Amino acid sequence: MENNQNFEKQLQQFRYLKEQRDMFQGQFEIVNASLGNLYTTKRTLDNLKDGVDESDEILIPIGGIVSVKGSIKDTKKVLVSITQDIVIEKTIEESIEYIDKLMKQHNEQLKFLQERIQTLDYNLQGLNQMFQGKTKMG
Repeated sequence: MENNQNFEKQLQQFRYLKEQRDMFQGQFEIVNASLGNLYTTKRTLDNLKDGVDESDEILIPIGGIVSVKGSIKDTKKVLVSITQDIVIEKTIEESIEYIDKLMKQHNEQLKFLQERIQTLDYNLQGLNQMFQGKTKMG
């Protein structure tokens, strides 16, 4: 009876670790997608800095997969969303610095999440091997 209770506890622990791993993996994917958006934004800012004339036609995303044609009125400053409710005007150089900081934070967070995922994978693998050993024995 005690073996059965021990097995149930270990199975519960396995499920908990698996849920934790799935949660960290989900967070990793979200941060990684956000980092990809930051790379695209930085590339766009670099292109602006390297010489877009105010008369040049550009595509302006208006949501989802839809864009409209437009032209830039000011090639020296951009509007940066700091929070959901706050947008501030920055120079392109200041914006690139801000994006670089965010990219550094994202990379640190990805490293942290990857380490947690690896640790959980290791623990899950150990429990899995123990389960396999018990089923063979018994």
